[in-house]
Amino acid sequence: MVVSSIDNTRHRSREWFFRGAMILAAAVPLIVIGTQTLIRSASEWQQVYVRAGAQWLAGQNIYSAGIGYAYPPFAAMVAAPFATVPEWLSRFTWFAFSALAFLVMVAAAWRVATNGLPLRQISSLPKREWLAFACGLAISLGFIFNAFAHQQTDVLIGGLMIAGASSLRRKNDMTGGTLIGLAAAFKASPLLWAPYLFWRKNWAAATLTAIVALSVNLLPDLIVRPPYDGLWIQGWIENFIWPTQRLDADLGLWASAIEYNQSLAGTLQRLVNTELVFFPSPHVVARPFIDAITLKSCLYSTFALLIVVSVVAAERGRHGKQFPPDLPDREGYEISIVLILMLMFSPMTGRPHFGILIVPAFCLARFALATGNRAVAGLIGGAIALVAPPYRYLVPETVHAAILWGGASTAAAMLLWLGCVLVLCGGLDLSGFRHRQIASARNTRSPAQ
Repeated sequence: MVVSSIDNTRHRSREWFFRGAMILAAAVPLIVIGTQTLIRSASEWQQVYVRAGAQWLAGQNIYSAGIGYAYPPFAAMVAAPFATVPEWLSRFTWFAFSALAFLVMVAAAWRVATNGLPLRQISSLPKREWLAFACGLAISLGFIFNAFAHQQTDVLIGGLMIAGASSLRRKNDMTGGTLIGLAAAFKASPLLWAPYLFWRKNWAAATLTAIVALSVNLLPDLIVRPPYDGLWIQGWIENFIWPTQRLDADLGLWASAIEYNQSLAGTLQRLVNTELVFFPSPHVVARPFIDAITLKSCLYSTFALLIVVSVVAAERGRHGKQFPPDLPDREGYEISIVLILMLMFSPMTGRPHFGILIVPAFCLARFALATGNRAVAGLIGGAIALVAPPYRYLVPETVHAAILWGGASTAAAMLLWLGCVLVLCGGLDLSGFRHRQIASARNTRSPAQ
């Protein structure tokens, strides 16, 4: 009894110490980011979203105003109230919601990767779980901080989406579908969840995702009518979707410079039809080599291949041997693949969007560290090497430009996709994990036993 009491006291002390360390580790960067939010002169939240909200309130065309607003109308409606308050209050409110979404994103991603285990219990887990947690943050934090630096909405979208995925794992389909639908209402790419959920016969969540995304984008029309015939969302489609997605339109075309588009479309266009010129300073120059229709045929064939391989891997995972309960289950890897393909299939995926890679990073890092699998560990290491170091501050400008032009973020995401496919397909040796379990059981066995 005395030994048990001492162990319980040590466990509680360790848990409190860990919680304090986690709070401090989260508070310090958030305080820095919050300060930067208020003093930074450039703010995409103010200059794009809030300005679009003000123009929406005035009944002006938010898609032809030259402010760079390229999103569905729901986001402009959400930002509109902040056009009537002091700018510092608008920025602080954006930061508060984004900081909350960041914490939700990390906690929900850990739950997805640990089959529902709360993050607060990590203090009682083996040290390899702490390292897996660090690997996940190493891959995702740079992207998340990028979104904070530019004062974008990607952290909020990621928080909604990963919280929705966590709810779906708990069989809370209504909450999950609603949260993912709200994420898709801000930027349409999360709609990829709908066909995945239909495929998995989760009819309620799939339908709710589509209904929520569409219905909230019709709300702006009930409050303010657009200055043209039709709906606000029609303006978005006519100004951004049709012009950029025509068969004869260049790949990666969007309201952004091509080097910042890290989707498969953007990266393929850069590598094939552009050249990185270093003098007088690094910049991208168009050097057409393959016409748009031919290149799009190659891209869409790649999309089809990725979908087929992902489906086959998921089906093999469903019908293969069950993973040990201490490892991420197959649904976690399926969720990871959906998130990765969402980034890759989008017409425009900027670096701030890649923060959601925290889910596959957690899943694969936990698997690699628990099993000692070298293939998966190598893929995780490759992804970390591509995106974790702050290259902008470590290497010359020319090298950083080459990394960006070459699609390092795209490559990192594809490495994680390959890792998820390998794990789902089975054929990976779990003997190392079982040996560790046996050794751990022997080490924790009491002398009396």
